[in-house]
Amino acid sequence: MDKQVNFELDSKVPLSEATKHIEGSMRIAAQEHFYLETQASLAVPKGEDDEIEIYASTQNPTETQHLVAHVLGIPANRVVCKVKRLGGGFGGKETRSVFLSCAVAVAANKLQKPIRYMLSREEDMVLSGMRHPFLGKYRVGYTDEGKLISLDLDLYSNGGYSMDLSLPVVERAMTHSDNVYKIPNVRITGRVCKTNLTSNTAFRGFGGPQGMMIAENWINQVAESLGKSVDQIRELNFYKTGEITHFRQVLDDFHWDKVWKEMLETTDYKFV
Repeated sequence: MDKQVNFELDSKVPLSEATKHIEGSMRIAAQEHFYLETQASLAVPKGEDDEIEIYASTQNPTETQHLVAHVLGIPANRVVCKVKRLGGGFGGKETRSVFLSCAVAVAANKLQKPIRYMLSREEDMVLSGMRHPFLGKYRVGYTDEGKLISLDLDLYSNGGYSMDLSLPVVERAMTHSDNVYKIPNVRITGRVCKTNLTSNTAFRGFGGPQGMMIAENWINQVAESLGKSVDQIRELNFYKTGEITHFRQVLDDFHWDKVWKEMLETTDYKFV
């Protein structure tokens, strides 16, 4: 499945102003959530009117309620889902927890006894999915001074065997692919690739880290091609308050310049 953003944000900055171009690609691997508590669920039948209670380690009790009701063939108001606390989640229990809850609900409904199951670490890592691996292929245009003019970017996300949340993840990667840099001309195409792997899912940042990591890769490459400090190139291209992103967000109360300055003054940060 493809998504595309294609904007010429500033007609006063034609593509012809780019005197230099670089091309490249970057791969970002998967990442395991590795929450301390694996997927776990307890189903307790209430003994009347097909009512059932689900005690789940989930970030999404509403979806758990809806899907348990669906597999049992009962109205959603007969299902109560309770979440006391999680032993970690990080996105890995947003959608991938419901399979276990549905399974124990079917068993509890059939036997009319409480049923609990908690995945072993091995089972959890095989079944639950991870952060989406990404491939980014880019072409960047810029001036002799290092001012960004254009970005043409193709993003490929490994979704696994089903869609799950892969489409909004790749959309978030597309909207974060500028990081904090003003780029007048942007074209980004995002593709979710179906593979024979476990379906990948939500993870903290939700596609944003992949888009920003690729951006930092090409801005380093721009700096290297000019023989300049990457921080110099960054500062030259930072967004300013009132500017518009490639997805048409106006940056009101945008104070990144102050954050950057304070970070340099209060830390030992030094790019090597």
